[in-house]
Amino acid sequence: MPEVCGSCVLLVDDDPSIRELLSIHLEKVGLRAIHAEDGIDALVRLRETLPGVIVTDMLMPRMTGWEFIAVVRRRFPTIPVVVISESIPIEFSESIKPDCWFEKSMLGFPEFVRTVNYLAQKAPNHIDLTQVISLPIRARLGSAGYIDLTCPDCLRSFEAASSQESTMPEQTAVCVYCQARVPFVIESSESE
Repeated sequence: MPEVCGSCVLLVDDDPSIRELLSIHLEKVGLRAIHAEDGIDALVRLRETLPGVIVTDMLMPRMTGWEFIAVVRRRFPTIPVVVISESIPIEFSESIKPDCWFEKSMLGFPEFVRTVNYLAQKAPNHIDLTQVISLPIRARLGSAGYIDLTCPDCLRSFEAASSQESTMPEQTAVCVYCQARVPFVIESSESE
């Protein structure tokens, strides 16, 4: 179970100088910054610490801000999300709507820090996590010994190699995106 840190802010941006600059301003008001270079890296950080606030860029490699926010809203719906981006879309879909957003070119640090600090102070001492079922995923062996799995952490699908000859009923694959361990069981393709 990850540690809950209401005074922590997860900064997700592929530009280390932006993360460092934001970190300096946030630490002046007593907030602790956790750095992540993109959405995948941020999901890995969330396995260890659940912050009071997440600040994310939208255009990043490996996992965009839109994808990342969609996962956060599904898995950690009570954590506030602040978007900082070069340009802000006119509309966000409800499933990825941030709590607030700032344009990087117009970013006023006092207003940004006040907003993030306010959200962090409102953060609960505990975070109700959506229930994650730890049962293995049921999968069917496909062509060439591969199976399709969906990672419960990053919600992305990937192919994994498997062997029906395995004596273990439950096997584990590692997500190619976020390195989460994904347990699975191969169902028999024979009709019974």
